[in-house]
Amino acid sequence: MNVIVIGGGFAGLSASTALAEQGCHVTLLEGRQILGGRAYSFVDPKTGDSVDNGQHLFMGCYRETLKFLHRIGSVGGLEFQSSLSIRFVGSGNHRAVLRCLPLPPPWHLYSGLLRLKTLSWGDRWRLRYVQQELQKNTPADELDQLTVDEWLTRCRQSERAKRHLWDLITIACLNEEPRIASAATFVAVLKQAFFEDEASSRLAFASVGLSDLYVSQAVGYVQKMGGDIRAKCPVQRLEIREGRVEGVVLRDGTRLEADAVISTVPPWALLKLVPEALVEKDVYFRQLKMLAYAPIISIHLWFDRAITDVLFAGLLDTHIQWLFNRSRIHHDAKTKKGYVSLVISGAHDFVGWSDKKILSMALEELRRLFPKAQEAALLRSLVIKEAQATLSPKVGTEALRPEWTSPVKNLWVGGDWTRTGLPATIESACVSGHGCAELVMAQSRDSSREVAYA
Repeated sequence: MNVIVIGGGFAGLSASTALAEQGCHVTLLEGRQILGGRAYSFVDPKTGDSVDNGQHLFMGCYRETLKFLHRIGSVGGLEFQSSLSIRFVGSGNHRAVLRCLPLPPPWHLYSGLLRLKTLSWGDRWRLRYVQQELQKNTPADELDQLTVDEWLTRCRQSERAKRHLWDLITIACLNEEPRIASAATFVAVLKQAFFEDEASSRLAFASVGLSDLYVSQAVGYVQKMGGDIRAKCPVQRLEIREGRVEGVVLRDGTRLEADAVISTVPPWALLKLVPEALVEKDVYFRQLKMLAYAPIISIHLWFDRAITDVLFAGLLDTHIQWLFNRSRIHHDAKTKKGYVSLVISGAHDFVGWSDKKILSMALEELRRLFPKAQEAALLRSLVIKEAQATLSPKVGTEALRPEWTSPVKNLWVGGDWTRTGLPATIESACVSGHGCAELVMAQSRDSSREVAYA
């Protein structure tokens, strides 16, 4: 089969490599000069350090992501914890650690939560209600009518437990405030990451820049299998005739034919590729206009010395939610010792701020929580705003997320924002990429059987 894949992020590259592995001829089209979608890195011209456009965590439950990285020979670029461990830092030298023991689920999680000092003994006792609620297996469409905050209230979680534990988990996993985010994907994450097996909950970091982790390796894999990767090759529109996609038309007017097309671009980009009449006619495409998005702000700071030896930490009672010690995470000897990055997820209230104002707030909070930062000189700063970083999993969003099979024959739609049952993460992107590839192959097998029968 001759398959065109539009978009060169995790979804597009996982789909392309999976199809190439099955013997398809793949042509991947990326409009930008670089591949990586919304998960890429670049070299900072002033420091020479590799900078991710946003900090990404991986988990042991990221099975499709790990399958993709194994396929292209890049899984060695991830470093996993031996067991789940998260540090929390608050004002007044307030420190706590969630450190889980290697026990069967859910006891491994309870072994950490029951020793977490940010929770009162009453909060720790009430954690059992979370498991009880999870065991009910409430349908996803019912959970999609509740916010995470409402679901946690149903689980009898106190405001302190929400603020010092669940809110941080929600923000990290869903990129949205718990009073906005739907409980549907939150519950899915809890089940998959924390209640399946001990290994699923382990966190991992890329020891190199995000692009260095997977882009060139995936490109090389597709090319080795006879495929074609084209950057700076924007698609103008899909070529659709009588309800069937026959190929694409590039911005320069070139027409490329294909037996199947997989689009992995964001919703707003996909809508520009589809004829306007079809968008208005078909609810599948029309609903994409109703999706909302959540911003992420990453603040990269280079100090003249190390300000902490912590690898990463959740920050308590601050606007900044997470700190990542990039000097320790990256193994590149060139990486400066005082390089840290800070993250504000679900940053609706701050994305309109100036970089200067964001930096001022970040430094005030950082110096309040990490005394060494008060003495360190700031050498360089970089604020990166991703206004539409991820799908906002608002209440009711699950019903709007599209299936991979579109109403246009031979057109499949992938991306972290499609109906994967997961929040818009790297794993969701790879789930969709592999899912679309399997649907293409299934149709190919069916067609072959029909020909053989005829």
